[in-house]
Amino acid sequence: MKKLIVNADGFGFTFGNNKAIFEILPRGFVKSVSVNVTWEAVKETPILARDFPHVTIGIHWNLSVGPPICDPKEIPSLVGTNGEFHNQDFPRRALKHQLNLEEMKRELRAQAKVLLDMGVPITHWDSHQSRHIYPGFFEAAIEVAKELGIMNARSNRYFFPFTKPRWLHRAMYYTRKPIRIITHWLGARKMKYFIQAGMRVPDYRVGIATLGEGAEYRPDAWREMLSQLPEGISEIACHPGYPDDVLRKYSSMIESRYKELQFLKSDIPSRLAEETGVEPVSFAALDPSLRNHDKLRED
Repeated sequence: MKKLIVNADGFGFTFGNNKAIFEILPRGFVKSVSVNVTWEAVKETPILARDFPHVTIGIHWNLSVGPPICDPKEIPSLVGTNGEFHNQDFPRRALKHQLNLEEMKRELRAQAKVLLDMGVPITHWDSHQSRHIYPGFFEAAIEVAKELGIMNARSNRYFFPFTKPRWLHRAMYYTRKPIRIITHWLGARKMKYFIQAGMRVPDYRVGIATLGEGAEYRPDAWREMLSQLPEGISEIACHPGYPDDVLRKYSSMIESRYKELQFLKSDIPSRLAEETGVEPVSFAALDPSLRNHDKLRED
């Protein structure tokens, strides 16, 4: 059976993101959300948990963009002189081991505490910009997740759909984006550590951008991706949103979020899933304790 977790990333990042996610969840296709807690819009998370009890809510750990939860003086290696994370300089600093491990763990604990103090159970974890694949961040995330009992996570094993001839389009993709060779290789290497740590992860993380520009909101691309999806449980991240000032300041994904919103608000995704034999699920599909929990909450 082919199952797909469609996870809306970035709730709490901006109020525009929140508004968009509130609008798509009633359609029932998106059953999972990750929350970025380092921004003012996080305060709407209790409404998310209350109004959509069947949706699994994870933490979108962030060590790369904007302000931290901790006092910058407590995590000096993680922030610049402006008191914010290093943003585009994060990968270089991480690869050079310039980010202090204990400071990363301190900040990740503080971020998780934001949701827990709101009374929101954390069902899974991932990270903003997938920065957790970098040295230090990955180890810190695994340790803090185990401490807090957050044992479901996003997979680092990718599945990429390509149009025919697939070998040619695969070669063209990596020629255009050679950095992805490194990041995807790093991600695949991390999988054994997930398993050793006892983490439950989907079989694959789906990347739809390989099907061309605008694939994230194009029905033809979704049909192609769903038809190629492997057996088992996969996950794909979506990023619906209404562009606002915060998004424009801190994100490179702006107008595409509104187009994703329009696509996910329609009945097209559910229809395509049904036609291709794919079942939309949440992280409860990985975790028996969440299945029972969700059933009780839905009843």
